[in-house]
Amino acid sequence: MENAMQASTKLPVQNIEYWQNRLFTNAIIYALPGSLLALIPSVYLECRSGNVFLAGFNVFALVTVAAIALARGISLHTRRIWLSAIIAVFAIVLTALLGTFSMACIYLFSLSVFVALQFSDRIAYGTVIFNFLVCAGFALVIHYKLFPIPLLEQITLDRWIIYSANFVFMDIVVVVLIRQTLNGLSNTMHKELSLYNELQQEAVIKADLNAGLKNSEAQYRTLFYQSPSPKLIFDAQSLRILQVNDAAVRNYGYSLQEFLQMKITDIYPDRYDADEIVNAQTNLHVGAPLSQTTQHLGKNGDYIHVEVNRADISYQGKPACMIVATDITQRVNHIDAIQKQNDRLLEIAHMQSHILRLPLARIMALSDLIEQEYKHTVDPKLLGYLNTSANELDNAIKAVVNKSADILTEQQSKNN
Repeated sequence: MENAMQASTKLPVQNIEYWQNRLFTNAIIYALPGSLLALIPSVYLECRSGNVFLAGFNVFALVTVAAIALARGISLHTRRIWLSAIIAVFAIVLTALLGTFSMACIYLFSLSVFVALQFSDRIAYGTVIFNFLVCAGFALVIHYKLFPIPLLEQITLDRWIIYSANFVFMDIVVVVLIRQTLNGLSNTMHKELSLYNELQQEAVIKADLNAGLKNSEAQYRTLFYQSPSPKLIFDAQSLRILQVNDAAVRNYGYSLQEFLQMKITDIYPDRYDADEIVNAQTNLHVGAPLSQTTQHLGKNGDYIHVEVNRADISYQGKPACMIVATDITQRVNHIDAIQKQNDRLLEIAHMQSHILRLPLARIMALSDLIEQEYKHTVDPKLLGYLNTSANELDNAIKAVVNKSADILTEQQSKNN
């Protein structure tokens, strides 16, 4: 019967319609067998009293409900409508034939409860109006004696109005309470569903964040350990080295285990003290990257010229510093070689402009003196050769000096 009624639904458990479907299915499943307890003695007694039509109607109503329950291809909403209609007709027929208000009260009240539990507010309150109209219709039949039914002999109009008024009042109260309860339950379920969806979304977001953090951590490890530049992390208070990358191991010659037993001051020459190392460029803001050119010591005792960039970080929840030491030894050596070359050029230029020009100036002065004092006794041709040679030598020295000055200017421009 449950399979025939398609009790299995794809609606979420937090939806009120899911529970309405389950309630309707269970009500039919348990109501049909239970109704036999009332049907069998009722049919037997009605047949004994001669009310064969009423007994047959009881059987017909139960068979109709069973057929609706077992029929396949009918939606639950359609089954509800058919069941509501059967209850309404059954209540009207029993009330008219048995001539008692109790039957109308039992089944019409059951109809209101069923509709209030299974349908919307509008249909639920419409059922109350329907019950009121049924009571009003029977009141007209009793007052005007429209049909010759047993009800006219069993109850007076006044009694019927009293019973009907109390019934409609209780019907309204029960339907209002049921609908308010269901609406509150539905709102609560919607809120829980929304909260559940939000929690699911937050869980997805947290999972994405965790995945992003893992990816960031993996990228950080890759950038740190596989960087071509030596990187060292040390404790900001104790100055103990906490971690180094592979490039630091290669450049400095220390193993990872040896680095982890050292302080950052151990890779500096003795002329640097700890305060000078840690507080370099303290005029910058705390946490800003610091840069300086200094010297480090390798394991073999060789000096390594480095350009150090330092930044304050947090490592394993503790304040720390990370330095990136770029080896500039070749550049420094190259600059030193150029400086020595410049010094030699300056020395050559000085020798040319001062030491060589001094005897040349004397020669040129003597040539002028000979030309003035011994003009008539010296061969003018020889004196002309002497002056020409002196001038040529002077021009050559000037050219060498100017060329040296140009080379020095060019080297200084490259260094700057």
